[in-house]
Amino acid sequence: MNKIRTLGARQNVICLGLMPALQRTLVFRHVELGEVNRAVECHQTAGGKALNMAVALATLGTPTGVTGFNGGASGRFVAAYVRAHGVRPGFTSLTGATRTCTTVIDTGAGVSTELIEEAPTPDAATWDAFVKRNRRLAARARLLAISGTLPPGVADDFYAPFVQVATAAGVPVVIDSHCGGLLRALPYGPLLVKLNVRELEKTWGTVCATEAAILGAAERLRAVGARWVWVTEGGKPAYLLGACGAVRFDLPAITVKNPIGSGDCAAAGFIHAWLANGGAVADAVRAGLGCGMANALTLVPAQFDPEQALRLASLIRTRRING
Repeated sequence: MNKIRTLGARQNVICLGLMPALQRTLVFRHVELGEVNRAVECHQTAGGKALNMAVALATLGTPTGVTGFNGGASGRFVAAYVRAHGVRPGFTSLTGATRTCTTVIDTGAGVSTELIEEAPTPDAATWDAFVKRNRRLAARARLLAISGTLPPGVADDFYAPFVQVATAAGVPVVIDSHCGGLLRALPYGPLLVKLNVRELEKTWGTVCATEAAILGAAERLRAVGARWVWVTEGGKPAYLLGACGAVRFDLPAITVKNPIGSGDCAAAGFIHAWLANGGAVADAVRAGLGCGMANALTLVPAQFDPEQALRLASLIRTRRING
């Protein structure tokens, strides 16, 4: 109980996720399928969307805790990693080992490939322990950040009770998810929904090939309950949609080293700036995009240079579309 009270203190952002990972990043000059490929670099870290977000927030100086199911030798590494990076772990013990995921970077082709291992399935008692612990944390956080796609077999309404209890307690909620897990949480009025264009298309089963289509699909999320919707598409323009209309963000060109975790770092940058600057949403989105770009310039997720993020954010051009 003492651990829960400490992690749930109002000064902490809580990054709620389900399945962290031991993350290996392998760098090759050239990858040839069907052949022996020797890495020129190997980095072992911890990953997963909520964990990346939490480490990025700690990098920026915002006190943060992270949740998820964690177990085995790989889980011990993950817990030690987040502590070493200034994040308070609030993991639920898992029977079985935390998954290992691998990023393969082909520098010759300029391509990154992510190899995802499925996580062990928690039993009913473990799920129940997770829900009880994190409902308490959600009600006592400074801000609740939910991220990740729900694993197979998990009901679409899984995130909804956490959003409900947080908003009822006056805790702002940021959600980085899509499809049913997102839609079932929206009636409780989260502050911000963040997703990329592909996730937006999957959520509505439509194609968003134009600016008008992106904004139309984003407006549908607002109609369900999101106060603000932020849509990204890598280095292409990003969009923010709220009651006052829409804003387009044109990003400067950068040379990407590893895009993995950039969306998570962008969300972290938004949260950090929004909390620090009194709720200026468009300015916070600009800051978040700077963090996402700075992360893409690094090999290891969520360990970007905050000063570089500020510089990149200053190069973003904005244009109000309507309202």
